[in-house]
Amino acid sequence: MLGKKDIEIRGARQNNLKNIDVNIPRDKITVITGVSGSGKSSLAFDIVYGEGQRRFLDSLPTFSRSRIAQIKKPAVDFVFGLSPVIAIEQKRGLVNPRSTVGTMTDIYDYMRLLYGAVGTVKCPYCDEKFDIKTSGQIVEGVLSLPKGTKVEFLTPVSKLYGETYKYLFDEIRQKGYNNLIVDGKRVDISEEINIDEYCDHDIKVVIDRFEVKSNIEKSITNSLETALEVIGEHVLIGEIISEDVPQDIKDKFYSSFGCSKHHITMANIESQYFAFNNISSACRTCGGIGTSKKADPRLMIVNHDKSINQGAFDPSVYNPKVKMTYKHIIMYNLSKHYNFSLDIPFSQLSDYVKDILFYGTKGEKITIETPPNYNKRNWIIGRTIQFSGYVNQTEHWYRETTRKDKVNKAVLDWFKKKMVEYTCPDCGGKKLKKQRFNILINDKDIHELCWMQLTELYDFMDGLEFSEDKKHIAEPIVQEIKKRVSLLIETGLDYLSLGRRADTISGGEAQRIRLASQISSGLMGMIYILDEPSIGLHARDSKKVIKILNKLRDIGNTVIVVEHDIETIENADNIVEIGPGPGIHGGEIVEIGSIDKIKKSKGSITGRYLCGKEMIPIPKKRRKGNGNKLTILGARENNLKNIDIEIPLGVLTCISGVSGSGKSTLVNEIIYKKLKSINDPRIIPGEHGDLEGYEHINDIINIDQSPIGKNSRSNPATYIGLFNSIRRLFTKTDKSIEKDYTISNFSFNSKNSGRCEHCKGEGKIVTKLQFMPDVEVVCPICKGMRYKKEILDIKYNGKNIYEVLNMSVEEATDFFKDKKNIHHKLNIMNQLGLGYLKLGQPSTTLSGGEAQRIKLASELGKIKRGKNNLYILDEPTTGLHISDIKKLLNCLKLFVEKGHSLLVIEHNLEVLKVADYIIDLGPEGGKNGGYVVAKGTPEQVKEATESITGKFLKKVL
Repeated sequence: MLGKKDIEIRGARQNNLKNIDVNIPRDKITVITGVSGSGKSSLAFDIVYGEGQRRFLDSLPTFSRSRIAQIKKPAVDFVFGLSPVIAIEQKRGLVNPRSTVGTMTDIYDYMRLLYGAVGTVKCPYCDEKFDIKTSGQIVEGVLSLPKGTKVEFLTPVSKLYGETYKYLFDEIRQKGYNNLIVDGKRVDISEEINIDEYCDHDIKVVIDRFEVKSNIEKSITNSLETALEVIGEHVLIGEIISEDVPQDIKDKFYSSFGCSKHHITMANIESQYFAFNNISSACRTCGGIGTSKKADPRLMIVNHDKSINQGAFDPSVYNPKVKMTYKHIIMYNLSKHYNFSLDIPFSQLSDYVKDILFYGTKGEKITIETPPNYNKRNWIIGRTIQFSGYVNQTEHWYRETTRKDKVNKAVLDWFKKKMVEYTCPDCGGKKLKKQRFNILINDKDIHELCWMQLTELYDFMDGLEFSEDKKHIAEPIVQEIKKRVSLLIETGLDYLSLGRRADTISGGEAQRIRLASQISSGLMGMIYILDEPSIGLHARDSKKVIKILNKLRDIGNTVIVVEHDIETIENADNIVEIGPGPGIHGGEIVEIGSIDKIKKSKGSITGRYLCGKEMIPIPKKRRKGNGNKLTILGARENNLKNIDIEIPLGVLTCISGVSGSGKSTLVNEIIYKKLKSINDPRIIPGEHGDLEGYEHINDIINIDQSPIGKNSRSNPATYIGLFNSIRRLFTKTDKSIEKDYTISNFSFNSKNSGRCEHCKGEGKIVTKLQFMPDVEVVCPICKGMRYKKEILDIKYNGKNIYEVLNMSVEEATDFFKDKKNIHHKLNIMNQLGLGYLKLGQPSTTLSGGEAQRIKLASELGKIKRGKNNLYILDEPTTGLHISDIKKLLNCLKLFVEKGHSLLVIEHNLEVLKVADYIIDLGPEGGKNGGYVVAKGTPEQVKEATESITGKFLKKVL
């Protein structure tokens, strides 16, 4: 019997699906489309993926199932014809700051393997190169020396960034080593060592000294391997200290050992040596993140017009009003020694004095005297000390705190308020300890390769040649790296680099990275479900994703894509349109079949746009703005090429360009952060010369796609600010007044108030079971209504508080039509196409696009309060059907008509064609981007010969 040709779904009732039956052909590309909220994701992810995953987990042995979170059965009668299912979603969840493109794709693991296996060592003191040794080769070389030869092993060490040499010596002592050579002089670590803290010193630890004789192989090996691991970071210096050994024997030993001039070698290097997720390899200052925190003097002063004694400093740094402590004694002695007053405004102190307060006495010692009227004895009085300064003290406390296993949250919050994030001063953002960068392949260290653009990395790997003895190890690794890199390039991610942090890439980019990883696995017979893979892609690059989808299908897989992109829909083998409307108006099959069938269908909204019966109109004239402009000078962060840009205010401005051309860097890293940093010095904007014209902007609001809340208690009503108004209405009813109820009685968050205490206002009881999914049971006390019975007895216009929260936005708009403030906000949500959402719908169930539109509605709801705001939106068309884009554009028009400015990062041609002004970056992504290739109205941009966006605009204008 042949396998089924279709995936047959019977009786799907998940969320808003109305008991539908649908067949999806296997080994074909099926696009599921329809308006936002129609039930596309419910069908693709909840039904097909959910049921596929559940059945796969059911087939696992009991032991495996006990370690995996189980999946709840979706609301469907049956799904026939399923095979293993892989969902490639955009949701990134919490991203580890150490995660990079390289670690996400496993390419970095292969890079580590390559460097550990065939890397060449460059002497840190000169440019001589030599091969990595094993401890066995080193011992063999030592034993080849004449018997009686005395040999000494040493390893170079350096102090930890920001710490003292005493800290370094304590560490060495704890590891059991006592003898050092400091600047050529031998010292014993058990004695006090006088050393200038403000100079760099050449320090070597003496690991072992022995005489060459028979039967010492084992002891040398043990000594060597312990030292390499414990203290030497795999770097070793070997010195022959016998004077009677002939020079030719010494030369032969040193040349085979490593660097013939400095007698240094590196041994026992494995792939873990280059892992920044490994504590023994990660930079000790930043812990492998590449960024660290430094104290900022600006955050330590609360009032420059007050004197130190009046409270110029933040009280947590220096509080003059508390009982006298050692801090007050030091401050008194500093003022006396450096002759400055503690009673004049801080702003009047000299820069020299401020520098001492923040950065210390820089080695100069002061003898501590007793302040006047101080009768007690304090441990610090009579001592001669150096003062390190409040900035250095804070940074020292921060490093000490973060090295501990358990860190107090309140302490970390304090550090956040007093410190700013910046590139790690120790590793320079490279994440690894510095010894790792002495190992090269073709004169490049691993960090340099990780920051090559993927196209450059591919060419570099393609040009590598290895000696005969290394070929058999290196070539399979190089081929695997090339295969994976070429797939990333094919998916349109050629502008990325392996070192790019995972938390800086968009949801669409993350999805395409996972897509490339799936193709590299070469599996067949699978079902792949993708959530809008075209997101974040320029119109030019959509074809690349379509090509990848075809490749997945052609090797024998079924591909199901939830998508709104016209080009992807046109290239599908089969289209399923769900609708006709959102929420309760959706959940039905509108049409199913080929592109021609969809175009001819009378009920298909998508079809009407595809065949041109409906469209988004081009404005008859472009707005000119209010005459003011925002000017960015010398923008040079990431790949921006020192560009100057003028953004007209009072209009809708779009920043366009191919993926990776520098749009997000310009808008989010420079413009947004610079404007926010004016009031918050903790925010560090991207590199640029200056920003002019910000005085024309009243406020800056970034409406992004981050969730509106982190738990099931947060919902659209609380975010928009409706819930308080609704609760207030309930408190004004006769029954509420009689029972003296307040607004908190109608909250499901307030303890011991109106919420059901059995379920703590959740409306459900969750029971965790082993081997089975968590069981959610409707609370038996409140029956899922979240509130106590006496609260539910209070009714406003015939509805209790639970029934109001259970209304859709559309129903609530009508219900509250006589309440102007509530009706206004609900009406805006309705206009934005969010009429299908329930007021009390948990925010955890909302998509990124829905969250962004709720934020838009929130801002539109309070738009009357001011003028001249700058609103930033990053791809607001994410997750929107073309009919919803039309609604979105009508709302964006309202912002401009009220006197505000809009700055939108966008690829969608429907948005670009209605913009008043476009700034097109490019011409390509990555290193070949970062220039302004066109600017002006859409009509002007379409005529620019260099603009790729312009070529596509010609088709829609």
